[in-house]
Amino acid sequence: MEEVNLAQTIQIGLPRGLLYYEYGSLWQSFFESLGAQVVVSGETTKEMLNSGGVLDEVCLPLKVYVGHVASLAGKTDCLFVPRIVSVARQTYTCPKIMGLPDIIRSNISGLPEIIDPNISLRQRSTDILDAVIDTGRRLGQSKTFSIRAWYFAWRQAKAKRTLPVAQSANIRVGLIGHKYLIYDRFISMNALDKLLAAGVDIITPDMVPADQIDKAARSIDKKIYWSYCHELAGAALALIGQQAVDGLVFLTSFSCGPDSLISEIIKRRTQAGNVPFMLLNLDEHTAEAGLLTRIEAFTDMLKRRNR
Repeated sequence: MEEVNLAQTIQIGLPRGLLYYEYGSLWQSFFESLGAQVVVSGETTKEMLNSGGVLDEVCLPLKVYVGHVASLAGKTDCLFVPRIVSVARQTYTCPKIMGLPDIIRSNISGLPEIIDPNISLRQRSTDILDAVIDTGRRLGQSKTFSIRAWYFAWRQAKAKRTLPVAQSANIRVGLIGHKYLIYDRFISMNALDKLLAAGVDIITPDMVPADQIDKAARSIDKKIYWSYCHELAGAALALIGQQAVDGLVFLTSFSCGPDSLISEIIKRRTQAGNVPFMLLNLDEHTAEAGLLTRIEAFTDMLKRRNR
């Protein structure tokens, strides 16, 4: 599709946190197709975490997200902070993700306009088009062009998406956790790289086919209504059921209620399947040296067990 330049190029800020790791490339392509210039915040830093420290009793990823938003203040014309209620039928996202625009407005002053479309696919998947049209309208674009830009961006994101391929190490470890934990090097303290450095192969939830995730998740007695926890639990149970891993690591953040429930389900399944399990609970006080010690001890145990 031909790019349409806005009368005055608008700069849109994308905070590099939370669901950016899930949909960031899609959002960026969409806004660029609308003719806007996209500014993505940098990698997470200690200063960003400190900025988000104004929030009490919330999880570490949310504090970091607030820090990313603060880092974009004064650098863009507007910010994209969607209110994502649901991404699949009959499911919901985390309550903090649903209320993200309100949290941002209540805790950070001096911000530019916030574009916060309501995204809810709980009843119909086509409801996403309402959010697309609303977002395009706020940027001065027509309904037709906004929908065209969305489908163009969606096709681009789909074409670029490739499932990571497991390598050929003797020991395989399933690393289960949200993308905004696994792939944020600051939050996770490079847990992924530390596991790889320990000489094991890593399988993450995005390496497990969606149909296998759904099938394994249905084996749980009660339906999981949190979309992303459904994915984590299904991926873990699929790996356990297929005996595809020698051990399982669940990466979570302190005070995350949904994750605490899912981790217990996964832990019980690993015990029933005789699969070693380790819980890595992260917060701003977690020491990197202690994390490294636990990872090394866990992988050494797996290697001895395998021999």
